[in-house]
Amino acid sequence: MKKLFNICKGKLLILLAYPIILSFSLELYFQEIGYSTFKNLQANILLALIVFFAINFLMSFKFKFVSKLSLIIFYVILLIETSIFLLFKTRFNASYLFVLLNTNLAEIKEFSLVYYSSRLLCLILFALPVLFKNKIFTLDSCKSNFVFFNLLPLVVCVSVLKFSGLIVYNLPYIVVKSYFQYTKQIDSIEQFNNNAKTLDVTSTTNNDLLVIVIGESATRQHMSIYGYEKNTTPYLNRLKNTISVYSDVISSQVYTTGSLVDALTLKNRENPYKNETLIPFFKNAGYKVSWLSNQRPVGVHDNMISRLSSTADNKIYLTFNDFRDNTSFDEVLLPLLDDRIKSKEKQVIFIHLSGSHYDYEKRIPKSFKYFGSSGDQHNQKVINAYDNSILYTDYILSEIIKKVDKVNLKSAVVYFSDHGDEVYDTRNFFGHFQNKPTPAMYEIPFLVWTSSTFEKPENFEIDTCRKYMLDDLPHSLTHFFGLKNKFLIEERSVFSKKFEPRLRKVYRGLDYSKFKKQFMYE
Repeated sequence: MKKLFNICKGKLLILLAYPIILSFSLELYFQEIGYSTFKNLQANILLALIVFFAINFLMSFKFKFVSKLSLIIFYVILLIETSIFLLFKTRFNASYLFVLLNTNLAEIKEFSLVYYSSRLLCLILFALPVLFKNKIFTLDSCKSNFVFFNLLPLVVCVSVLKFSGLIVYNLPYIVVKSYFQYTKQIDSIEQFNNNAKTLDVTSTTNNDLLVIVIGESATRQHMSIYGYEKNTTPYLNRLKNTISVYSDVISSQVYTTGSLVDALTLKNRENPYKNETLIPFFKNAGYKVSWLSNQRPVGVHDNMISRLSSTADNKIYLTFNDFRDNTSFDEVLLPLLDDRIKSKEKQVIFIHLSGSHYDYEKRIPKSFKYFGSSGDQHNQKVINAYDNSILYTDYILSEIIKKVDKVNLKSAVVYFSDHGDEVYDTRNFFGHFQNKPTPAMYEIPFLVWTSSTFEKPENFEIDTCRKYMLDDLPHSLTHFFGLKNKFLIEERSVFSKKFEPRLRKVYRGLDYSKFKKQFMYE
């Protein structure tokens, strides 16, 4: 029996139990108990048992280094899970990995500065066992000749974790599964882009110019053109009689990559694996396509958005340090727009703003820091900074519309944001997180301006009260410009008389109207 369980194995169990107890204690101290609290605890206990039997199995073959590495990785996993929960009261999920694969060290640094909390100092307790490494942090004597007695329970624990459903709380599983989903999505997009030259697209209109402005983190709840009490959109307010302001448009996801993948491909909730991207439809209809961006083209891997824009004829990215202190303000895009609209080519121009990306204060020049003062409380400072970023975006949009109007072409401008942000509207919180969504994160502005000579397509209709979700955007924009193809469905176009409302499923498959009601009665 001494070979089955010895002092070293007792120490190993203590080492594995310590971060679980610490993580659970910190969660209880800083956050209230929630649905996932004990589910996550059970998943971590199973993971600890898996690591325990795996180390004993490996030590049977004297794989000492791999065994120690497994223990270190286990601590890192618990550290990451705990830090995320302490900051945001959310569990690690696929959206975090998608964001990490589309970011860089500079943005991670800024994110850390914005969301840092002194409670994270408690995480240093995870390193406590290192102080006793000579006494307990040793695996040298963890040997067993009974390989079967380690392998069998290892298989049992893995099976329980998998088939009990607790695996959805397991960080390594989420990382691996999400990474393969991410790469599969990229491969699918690349495959369609490579074959897109064969698309048979016909045009029923003869328009000259479409400018599609993609905002960042802008919720309509903080725009005065939508009824917000502060005058955050004075420029658009003056243009109100010439623009259509859609009042009930939501994003399909509450983070950039997820939302824009849905918005720029035919992928949607009903058809999550469709890979047709938007830009080739315009190109095959004879339009030159430009992508002008004030966001970085690549992150840790090639950015998903840059993949979606890769088929554009002209691609210009003006930010390469991605949200450092000296990030270019969005006005740097305006001269590029001037250059493009001077061309006599029929064209579609995408303009990707940095908009209201955190840190909000860094997205705006001093002349637009209108709201707030140095004496404001922290929450109010954040709200004022966010409102100033909306004010600045309002100016940029009005300038874009004026420039397009001035060239006297058959033209249109469409503006929407990828998603919104919660800015202390319904929660004591600001930002956006897939596992902690609020209405402000989904509810986005959607504005349309057309020139007096703009040619309207068949069945064209403006109804600004329609309930619409952004994952149908390709069907809407192509119909808006009179394009037809077998992949395009007019009933999904918000601009068509044939428009068919659909259930807008969001977090956990809830219809958005039911999701929003949860916040109305809290």
